[in-house]
Amino acid sequence: MHRLPRFAALVTSARLEVLAWNRLAAGLMEDFSALPRRDRNLARRALPGSRPGGRRLYGVSDADAFARRVARRLRTAAARYPDDSEMTALTGELLTGSDEFARLWACHDVDVEPTPRQTFQHPLVGPGTVNRDALDLTDRDQQVVIYTAGPGSPSEEALRLPAVIGTQRMDASR
Repeated sequence: MHRLPRFAALVTSARLEVLAWNRLAAGLMEDFSALPRRDRNLARRALPGSRPGGRRLYGVSDADAFARRVARRLRTAAARYPDDSEMTALTGELLTGSDEFARLWACHDVDVEPTPRQTFQHPLVGPGTVNRDALDLTDRDQQVVIYTAGPGSPSEEALRLPAVIGTQRMDASR
């Protein structure tokens, strides 16, 4: 992960827990190391009723599509691991805490639509559109996600600042 300094990269589990990340992913998204393990879950962070202040996850422009991917990935994982108590607890929590998740869960969809591009709205840098590549590690039920910007694009320039500032806060309220 850390050998990819020009790209934001993270690893997620079948339950969408963020297991590993590099510095640019932390700068672009959030400092996962500052969160308790429970809060490093993208499903909890992405769905209305489960995220602080109801804000859209990391300013992604396709938050609704992301919520659909979350529900589909969790449904697939729940079918694969019916006796996993953490999976059961997570889906139960999301079903009772998020009307959107309950609606998406009721669709019974399992296939995940590809997401070749995603736009983030970084609080300091502004918008940046990146390519999203995902590699499934099926033997571990993990996924490596790498975000890259086109060479010479404004988004590549925009990604340079989070790489430099990392997870430092730049507000005056500290």
